[in-house]
Amino acid sequence: MRVLITGAAGFGGYHLVEHSLAAGDDVMGVVRGSTSSLMGSATIVHWDICQSMSGEAEDAIQQFQPEVIYHLAAISRPDLCGSDFPNEEAVHTNVDGARRVLELAASLPTKPKVVLVSSSHVYGVVDQQNPVVSESTIPLPARGYGRSKLAAEQVALTQSDVPVVIARAFNHTGPGQTPNYIVPEWCKRLSSAFDVIEVESLNVSFDLSDVRDIVRGYRLLAEKGKDRKIYNIGSGQPTRTGDLMEMICQLSGRRPEVHERDPKIRSEAIADNSAIRELGYAPQFSLQRSIADVWAEWA
Repeated sequence: MRVLITGAAGFGGYHLVEHSLAAGDDVMGVVRGSTSSLMGSATIVHWDICQSMSGEAEDAIQQFQPEVIYHLAAISRPDLCGSDFPNEEAVHTNVDGARRVLELAASLPTKPKVVLVSSSHVYGVVDQQNPVVSESTIPLPARGYGRSKLAAEQVALTQSDVPVVIARAFNHTGPGQTPNYIVPEWCKRLSSAFDVIEVESLNVSFDLSDVRDIVRGYRLLAEKGKDRKIYNIGSGQPTRTGDLMEMICQLSGRRPEVHERDPKIRSEAIADNSAIRELGYAPQFSLQRSIADVWAEWA
């Protein structure tokens, strides 16, 4: 396939570039600024999706004629997207940016299939007695990030005339993730000499996958996902933060004192991933392997 990947220099984008190239795809990566992180034979195009595309970038994409566009470019850190409602930057990037990518797809002579990467944050606060959510669960995002991703979904499903599949990705980790996220953050702290570590809670359950499995899910949706259909991509299993800490302690050989700011027991959304499993999705990376690979970067 000829595939265009927005956000190609980001965490998920980088791994999707690698996976696509390994699968034999011709890859064009869209990046906002200069980058040296892309590998292999991927072609690079510069475009900030918050702005109009340059003529040079437009010509390159027109000539490339992608069969699939994976839209990953977004502000993916919830703390940067506003509290209760999306801030201006989140709207410009996550919502208006998605609209620009869909308009690009519609402008091409042969309309490509768009895989729009969304987030489990659209589900918001879940039933603590039954935290498993399916694609038919009514989304009730509670914060700016989730609201911005849900708005992007609605743009794709109601305002575009190209084939669109929505990928609701649940939490994922793996090599190359920055320490703004829980696994590399805790690996970074355990690799230091601190005797005391402060965390939010060791009693939160959440759905955690390896990024290398998640991007395989994206490509599967490009091949087999149905138009205008939403798919959860997650492990379908709860991971407790305390168990995560225990794995990292075992890898590090250290047991610092851990202080919890809010030790209440709670659960985030857990994926009902039966829809994508029906297409053949089967995670290949164990949680232990994922954590070990991240730890190896900080050890």
